[in-house]
Amino acid sequence: MIGNNRWNAGLALLALAGVTAVAPGLARAADEIVVGATVPVTGPLAASGLQYYDALQMARDDINAAGGINGKKLRIVFEDTQASNSVAVNAFIKLAKEENPPFIFLSSYTVQNLAVEPQVAKAKIPVVYAGGAVAVADRKDPWMFRIRPPDNLGAESMAAAIVSYIKVKKVGIIHVADDYGTASSKTAAAAIEKAGITVVGNESYNIRDNDFSPQLLNLKNKGAELLIIYGYVRDGALVLTQKRTLGLDMPVLGNSSFIIASLLDLVTPADTHNLYAIGDAFLGATISPRSADYVKRYTARFKMYPDPFGSCYYDAAMILADALRKFGPDREKIRDYFAHIKDYQGVTRTYTTDARGDMAHSVTLVKFTEGTKKFTLLDRYPAK
Repeated sequence: MIGNNRWNAGLALLALAGVTAVAPGLARAADEIVVGATVPVTGPLAASGLQYYDALQMARDDINAAGGINGKKLRIVFEDTQASNSVAVNAFIKLAKEENPPFIFLSSYTVQNLAVEPQVAKAKIPVVYAGGAVAVADRKDPWMFRIRPPDNLGAESMAAAIVSYIKVKKVGIIHVADDYGTASSKTAAAAIEKAGITVVGNESYNIRDNDFSPQLLNLKNKGAELLIIYGYVRDGALVLTQKRTLGLDMPVLGNSSFIIASLLDLVTPADTHNLYAIGDAFLGATISPRSADYVKRYTARFKMYPDPFGSCYYDAAMILADALRKFGPDREKIRDYFAHIKDYQGVTRTYTTDARGDMAHSVTLVKFTEGTKKFTLLDRYPAK
């Protein structure tokens, strides 16, 4: 794990490179296959976006080192989505028109996925995305495949975690006020109430807010014994820090953002006191030797511990490589290949695609070791 200098240096390099690997209009080499990726690499969403930007680069290099796609090199053209839905839409349209790729990796943010979906349906290009809101899958776009668990699974798992491990009776929720945070917090509140636990309040904030003390103090005054946080990297870190400075001692149960190295880089070990999180997966030897090797190589290359936000994109790239080797750059055949994935073992988890295009069907519960930024695995949901 390293400091914010890494992100600043990465952004500077991307700005110099113009993000895209090749200038528009240049002829495509005969010995390569080009696919696209729309990734937030600048702005407040970049902290997690750079994780899968790095992971996709690593996947590309691994694929090419293993012979590429039937002797052809895989090239990924990146476009920055920033923190804007309109920029995300324009990034997709640009890739579709200028590169005409057989496949595109989309952002991990629900709001961007929802904005881009009509263009995906129009272009008929298969994509993977990682935005967790069920609203994306509810659109039933046959060209879209989710490589992360849907948010309702994580929200529902929070109730089980509270009952089995945290054991409190009154819960307060604070969430980012967007499609992701609002929907997930409502789903979690319903599941928690169903389990016989009282939700004393569900406070919201805007993603660019800096002061969360009113929401935190409101939940404290309502008797919250546990704080649930649905946020992203910068805001999630600020909520943790301000909770500590306000002297609030209740445990915290965070969403998947709280195991991301870039969030943990923004807090102190004291901020992880009594911190639990529902994560997408637990990487390393507990998954497989291949997962352990990925962690080792990623850490050595990027000087940061990997998280499932990135590793699921690595897995998606490997699945895509298999499809390209079998069918070439045929969009419909690639789409059908993704639609019928069954028990594919990646470095993150085992994937099976269901009728909604969801490929990941489990989450993990972790707890941070006191006085550190390290966490241990407590449980998996659904339990195997």
